[in-house]
Amino acid sequence: MRPVDGRRERWSSHRAARREEFVEAALRALARHGPELRVEQVAAEAGVSKPVLYRHFTDKAHLLAALHDRVAVLLMERLEPALDPDDPPHLRIRTGVDAFLSLLEEHPNLYLLVSRTVPAGATNEGEGVRAGKELAARALTQLFDDYLHAYGLDTRGAAPMAHSVVGMVHSTAEWWLEKRSMSRQEVVDHLSETVWDCLDGYLRRRGARLDPDTPTSPDDVLAARAEHTRTPD
Repeated sequence: MRPVDGRRERWSSHRAARREEFVEAALRALARHGPELRVEQVAAEAGVSKPVLYRHFTDKAHLLAALHDRVAVLLMERLEPALDPDDPPHLRIRTGVDAFLSLLEEHPNLYLLVSRTVPAGATNEGEGVRAGKELAARALTQLFDDYLHAYGLDTRGAAPMAHSVVGMVHSTAEWWLEKRSMSRQEVVDHLSETVWDCLDGYLRRRGARLDPDTPTSPDDVLAARAEHTRTPD
């Protein structure tokens, strides 16, 4: 077994921490100057020269890719509470919608940058906003699939319904970011109700009902159905 090179690990950790500092500097530069990535502004914000920055990022595209990664991580971190099964369905919807709009409100220039660019070497799934949308759609697809299965419904509707919801939220959020004709909370209120109406209508048309204000997991639905169909001895 080869011994662990402590110096190499420390250097790798140092480089990762330094890159993180430059990403934070890039966020500040975008907030200060607008949604265009300029390496000289990032370097100035970090208090270093461009050559120093380029010791940690091979080129501007490398830094851009790191910003795309940051958006995807931020988005999923904020959406995670919306997947808590202990919260009622309507609250989970509202939490998810508010999480996305809060990211746009706090980092509008970062969002505009990553929504308009594709870094070199991006996968087919994309990076940044596109990757975040795909991850959100996957999570929603799994959630909808679990509920449709629990109600005994065709689960093939889970994926298109999930992508429809993600697309609607994304499109509305971009409209709000551009127009700002309503407050964030007003948009969250309207959008949460619309998403709930879509889900509620989908289930009701198929003879199922989900209480918006009662925490109900797919296992709860399965148990209730089993109890309802159980025949007395």
